[in-house]
Amino acid sequence: MNEKKNNILSTIYGPIFGLCLLTAIAQAVGFLSLEHFTKVLIIGLSYVVFAVAVLSFFYLKKMNTDNGVRFIIIGGTLLRCGYILMSGLYERQHDAGAFTGMGTDFVNPGHIGYIEYIYKFGKLPQINPYELFGYYHPPFHHIIETIWLKLNILLGVSEELAFENLQIPTLIYSCLLMVVAYRILKVLKVNDNGMIVGMLFIALHPSTIVMGGSVNNDMLTILFMALIILITLEFIRNKTLNHLILLALCIGFGMITKLNAGVLALPVGIIFLMHFIEVVKTKDRSEIICWVKNYVVFAIIVMPIGLSWIIRNEVKYSEHPGVPVPGPTSPLYTETYSLWERLGIPSLSQWHFDFPFHPLRASACCNTWAIMFHTAMFAEEYPVDMNDALLFLSQVTFILSLVLALVAVGILIKVMLDKRTDREDRIFVLVGYITMIISFIAFVIIYPYTCSSDFRYITICLFYTLIAIGMANKYSYKWIKIFNDALILCMGMTTLIYFMWDRW
Repeated sequence: MNEKKNNILSTIYGPIFGLCLLTAIAQAVGFLSLEHFTKVLIIGLSYVVFAVAVLSFFYLKKMNTDNGVRFIIIGGTLLRCGYILMSGLYERQHDAGAFTGMGTDFVNPGHIGYIEYIYKFGKLPQINPYELFGYYHPPFHHIIETIWLKLNILLGVSEELAFENLQIPTLIYSCLLMVVAYRILKVLKVNDNGMIVGMLFIALHPSTIVMGGSVNNDMLTILFMALIILITLEFIRNKTLNHLILLALCIGFGMITKLNAGVLALPVGIIFLMHFIEVVKTKDRSEIICWVKNYVVFAIIVMPIGLSWIIRNEVKYSEHPGVPVPGPTSPLYTETYSLWERLGIPSLSQWHFDFPFHPLRASACCNTWAIMFHTAMFAEEYPVDMNDALLFLSQVTFILSLVLALVAVGILIKVMLDKRTDREDRIFVLVGYITMIISFIAFVIIYPYTCSSDFRYITICLFYTLIAIGMANKYSYKWIKIFNDALILCMGMTTLIYFMWDRW
């Protein structure tokens, strides 16, 4: 298994970073200034070349599972690069803010303003982070973006185009997410069907593509959370200090990217506790002392990193962790509706099956689950000019995605209760999934706005679905082929919608 894993990984990082670099160069030389037709033609030709390569492997009978995974990752990277090249800096962003230029001393809001501040003044913002929108976020992602921005400008890229290239780090994170997905499926030892379907699911799911083009900290947070899941599954199988150190770094840096990465500390902690109880039961004094030391090392690494932003704000500004909110006058405000309307089973009017896009306003849709499904497939877009054929395809795709999501929850429960599933895997996955759902509900209640229900806050749940897909195929459930086919069809139709959607 290790030889195959290393063989695939050793041949996939080059294409990923190469394509991302070409995308950065294209943006740096003004790709966005080209005519729309020219951009579509260039990107379309790259997809044609890719399709020809895939078909040639089938024709030459070289399309085994390993090559299939390579093509899925490369194809997913091409999709993400194409999306970046067709989307400007301010399109489909969340809390992006703005920049006004390096030659000014203006302090601008949002993630872009945050990055600009660090670049211009060479330090973290010296203001209360809750007094300027977007600055309450931990700074790790913004520091990386600042370094990338400096590199662009150092290489002679104009200021405006250097800011356009802020999408490149998140593009890389989105591409690496596919690699993490592959490694998780390998750890679980899924069969060929589980591997191909699971990889297609992560590669084509629209949220991982759209978030790959954002300039906020969501994509890096999801990458860290996916790594936490991967390394914990590896730790369950091979309990070493190295795994503890990697987990400490992922949790720590995840938390100083976005604090909600710390939610996964609970299921990880339960696995640690289960393991330590087993160690104590051995009554081997040297082994017990060894693991006490190991867990102390974990704490020494994770706590200073993960809690640093919280401690800084407490000490300097007496501010507790939280999110600044627009106030009850906002059209997004949902607290005026009952908890059942917000968190119960959505009514037909909330689903908007006739036009399955998120209308943003609470008066049009206040139900968390409806908003979550709308934004999972189509982000926070409301394309009033969509043609009838594409709207019909969107309606069918949305209904199919809803059915598949509900079935996937059932599959996850079934595979986790299956006696063939390792006990530690079962507890880690179920506790992690339930914890994410509860934390999402709590977030929506504490911050009662429609934007709080966006799927981006719970995107990591795609990886629990990935695990369910892989394990169900591994156990060869009789009906899983129907689910596989329907899932691939849904992801394929979603990709087609994106291609045909003028606003993309």
